[in-house]
Amino acid sequence: MDRITEALEQGRLSVNVRVLADERDRDFVRGIVHDVLLAFSGGAAGVVGVMLLQTPGGPEITSSVGLFEALGCNLLLVASVLTLRVLFSLSRGRR
Repeated sequence: MDRITEALEQGRLSVNVRVLADERDRDFVRGIVHDVLLAFSGGAAGVVGVMLLQTPGGPEITSSVGLFEALGCNLLLVASVLTLRVLFSLSRGRR
């Protein structure tokens, strides 16, 4: 105890701390980054899907459905799946 207080008084006391040294910390950060990336991808797919649905013209697949409408609907489906995956991941919690 005496050596610690002496080193503290003289300014020689140092502590070696490694950030993310524990596997659980790395898993926690990895899970958060995964959820953020999924949420961002879902949001971007949703915005692009809505923009494609609002775009007039484009090639026609059938007489009533255009290519932009089909791609927009598919992107909205992808966005909803990604968003639901993030919501399930958040509601499940971290282990």
